[in-house]
Amino acid sequence: MVSKPINLLIAGIGGQGINSLANVLTDYLLASDYPCQLTLHKGGAQSLGSVSAEFRISQKTLPTLAQGIPPAQLDILIALEPWEALRHLPLAHLNTQFWIETQAQALFVERSDLIPPSSPQQQLKTLPLSIHWQRYQHTARQQTGTSKMANYFAGIDTLTALNQAFQPQTPFEVLLFDTLFFKRIKKARKIQ
Repeated sequence: MVSKPINLLIAGIGGQGINSLANVLTDYLLASDYPCQLTLHKGGAQSLGSVSAEFRISQKTLPTLAQGIPPAQLDILIALEPWEALRHLPLAHLNTQFWIETQAQALFVERSDLIPPSSPQQQLKTLPLSIHWQRYQHTARQQTGTSKMANYFAGIDTLTALNQAFQPQTPFEVLLFDTLFFKRIKKARKIQ
């Protein structure tokens, strides 16, 4: 069992359900007797603006901590957009767990006619990091009929990452997460 707090960041863009997922995970962690602190960041207050949720999670009472995960202190990064994974890279260290969506959003693919940006996936692959590449949007479309459920599958991977980080005697389980997710998010579609 790990005794130090775990720093978790979930990143994406407006419209991907980052805030909803963060609230469900907060409920889940508190129901599982894991004290946590949550800070939400909304960039641009628009669809496709940068959105992230920072968690500090512990197995005992957390001290009051300043906002923001310090550089090189991030333990788990769940990114529903690969450009957003790059944005938060300075917070990571060599042992950070990365769970990253493979598909970049159209807005981020071509920002300039002059110099096309290199692929975020290629940039990340050049780094000495262990990355779990995921197809959250594809999986969501296949299993629920809409890519808007990608946050649900990212939430499942968050539980997997937390199990690896904490190595709890009673693992984080999907059943309680399912119950909270579908109760809190009324528009969510059940898996087919």
